[in-house]
Amino acid sequence: MMRVRLLGAVLVLVSILALSQAESGGQEYIVTLKTGHSISAVNNAHGTQTVRHIRHTPIYLVKSSGDDTVLSDLQNDKHVESAEKNAKVKLRSNSQQASSIGGLSDAMTSLLDGHTLTTFYGTSVLKSYAEQPALTIEHVNEVRSLSTGAGTRVAYIDTGVDPYHPALRPWLDPGVDLLNDRSVSELDGLSDAMTSLLDDAMTSLLDKRFFFALDDAMTSLLDGDKNNAVFPPAFGHGTLVAGVIHVVAPDARIVPIKAFDPYGNTTMFSIIEGVYRAKDLAVDVLNMSFSTTRESVTLRKAIADAWASGVSVVASVGNDGKNASNVYPASYPGVFGVGATDFNDHLASFSNYGKPVSVVATGAFVISTAPGGRYAAAWGTSFSAPMVSGAIALLAQTRGHGHSDSSRVINTADDIDNLNPAYSSQLGKGRINVGRALNDKN
Repeated sequence: MMRVRLLGAVLVLVSILALSQAESGGQEYIVTLKTGHSISAVNNAHGTQTVRHIRHTPIYLVKSSGDDTVLSDLQNDKHVESAEKNAKVKLRSNSQQASSIGGLSDAMTSLLDGHTLTTFYGTSVLKSYAEQPALTIEHVNEVRSLSTGAGTRVAYIDTGVDPYHPALRPWLDPGVDLLNDRSVSELDGLSDAMTSLLDDAMTSLLDKRFFFALDDAMTSLLDGDKNNAVFPPAFGHGTLVAGVIHVVAPDARIVPIKAFDPYGNTTMFSIIEGVYRAKDLAVDVLNMSFSTTRESVTLRKAIADAWASGVSVVASVGNDGKNASNVYPASYPGVFGVGATDFNDHLASFSNYGKPVSVVATGAFVISTAPGGRYAAAWGTSFSAPMVSGAIALLAQTRGHGHSDSSRVINTADDIDNLNPAYSSQLGKGRINVGRALNDKN
C-alpha cells in the first residue's frame, strides 16, 4: 500500500540574491555576438576562453583571468552585441514561524490531514492536496469539465524534482539538467544518510514534527537524528513548485529545468540557458519562482525570444513585503509577475507588491508535493506563481499553443482592491479567477 505523509507547514519565502564577484578561477562573462562573427576572434582579442555555448543562439559564456577592464573591452568590441558579468544567483529562503504571519486557524489546522487519500486523475494522492482551499478560491474546480491542461506542457526553472513522487511521476517529461547534464532529480547527489531519511522507515520521525522550515535544510525536522544528516537549504523547492502546477492543471506535462543546485546556487547564464531550452522545447508556459534586483540585458532578450515563440512566461515578484518597483524577471516585458494572497484575498504579509505585479494568487498555506513521496504546506510567491502557470495551461488546452490568449488569465481576475485598501492599484488586475478566464466569451 502506498504510504504518504504530510510533512507539515513549510514556510519558504524565496527571493534571489545576485552577486557579481569573480570566482577564484577567474571572472566569467556572458557574451552575445553580432551576426556573422565568431567567438574565437573575440577570445583571441581579449584572452578569454569559451566555457559554454547556448545552442541555437550567439550567446557564450567566456572566462578571463584578467582585470575588470576585460568587461569594458568586450562591450566595446565591434563583434560583440552585449557583454555582462555572469552573476552568481542564490535562492534565499527566509523562514519564520507560521504564527508570525497570522497563525493557523482551527479550520486551517484541520486541513493538515496527512493520511486520507483520494483518486486524482489516475493516481492516489493526499486528499488535502487535491481538495485544498486555493482551488476553490481561484475557481479551478469549476473548470475541470472544460479543461485539465491535456496536451499542454509547462516548464519550470528550479532545483529539479522528485521524479519518483507518485503524484508527479506519470506527468513528468524528461526535462533538462543544466548543472551536470545528468539528472533533474532533486535526490541526485544526496548522501546515503539523507536518502535514508526519506525512506518509509523514517515516517514516524517525520510525523512527530508539525512545523519545520525548509530554510534550515529540513534539519529542524530531523534534529537529533543519529546520522546528523543535513539536507541542503533549497532541497524540495522544485518538487513543491511542480506539485502546484499539477494540482491546477492535472493533465499538463511538466518539464523540470534544473538550474539551481540543492543549496540554491546558480548563475545568470544558467537561468538564461534555461529560458532558451524551454523555448526550444516549445512548451506552452515557463514558470520562474524566483526574483532578483539585478537586471540582465541577456535575460531580458531571452525572455523576449521565448515570448515571441509563443511561450507564456510567469515569475514570482519576491517576498520582501515591500513595494518593489524593479524585480526581475517579473518586471521584464512579456512576463506575468505574480504576488501572493491568503485565503481571505488579503495580500500576504511577505509578498511584494507594486509595478511588477500583473496578478495575484493564493500563496499562503498552499499544499503541495515534497520529496520522498510526501506533501507539505508552503508560503511564498514561489507557490502563487505556479498557480498562474497552471491556469494558463488550462487555457492553452482550449485555445492551442501560443500566448495570444494567455493574458485572459490576468484580465479576468477578481479586483480585490476593496479588501486591500493599503495596496490599491498595487496588486495588478487582482486575484485570478480561472472559472471566468475559461468561461468568458469576450
